[in-house]
Amino acid sequence: MEYDIFSVGDNIADYYPEDKKVYAGGGAYNTAVIAKRLGAKAAYYGVFGTDENAKFLYDTLKKEKVAYPANDIRKGRNAVSIIKKEGSEAQVEAVDKGVYKNLSINKNVLAIIKNSKIVHSNIYAYFEDYLPKLHYKTRLSFDFSYFRNKSYIEDIIPKVDIAFFSESKKAENPEEFLEWISKQGVEAAVLSLGAEGVLMKIGDQLIKEEALPVDAVDTLGAGDALIAGFLTYLTKEEKNYQKALAEGLKTAAKYCKVRGALGVFEPREEEVKIYNNVHG
Repeated sequence: MEYDIFSVGDNIADYYPEDKKVYAGGGAYNTAVIAKRLGAKAAYYGVFGTDENAKFLYDTLKKEKVAYPANDIRKGRNAVSIIKKEGSEAQVEAVDKGVYKNLSINKNVLAIIKNSKIVHSNIYAYFEDYLPKLHYKTRLSFDFSYFRNKSYIEDIIPKVDIAFFSESKKAENPEEFLEWISKQGVEAAVLSLGAEGVLMKIGDQLIKEEALPVDAVDTLGAGDALIAGFLTYLTKEEKNYQKALAEGLKTAAKYCKVRGALGVFEPREEEVKIYNNVHG
């Protein structure tokens, strides 16, 4: 395999108004960068614009030594978000996807992506139609985040091997939810519960791990860090899920002490504007 982890999907410039800075971000982008920092041979594919934020994000990939063997560059504005802080909690206030409206991956690029131990993507990536073309040809990881649409989950889960979920914004029984997910046929299901730790379902086994104590600076991207730590360990021991979970929690705790998802930023004296807010 050419790559350990190939992450496909969103990149975004996270704007912190009180800092007058944009921080490198985006779930798929974060996962690739952190995996590379952890020692994985990591690659990324996504859609970039042609503005200063796009250049910042693209240049950051190069500096981080994340491979980008193919990328989709479209004339126009890169994806941006507005982040508001409440203590250490980072809240996404608005998102403008700019030129990132879809993915257009040809068979040559798909062949490059497939040549990886693990391919990771998420609900923000527009990657769903490509999952069947990769299923059984590589190991597929997918982050559903807070999304709980039953028909969507039932459609996607059989096409992936590892499923990640964030704590629901509505009341739910975490154990019952993971039991239902497990019955859809996924190999491993991981549910992050924030400060309460993580639940993981492997077959009939339900595992709970506590979050590591940390004086958090910024929680933005902590879930992506958990995923990166988890997947990076699985590239070494592909069935040792318990150890992978421990590594994921350790990585998440580390990145809670970093401003922005990755700690990489550029100053912006002019306020970043949102023209088409898609954040619900």
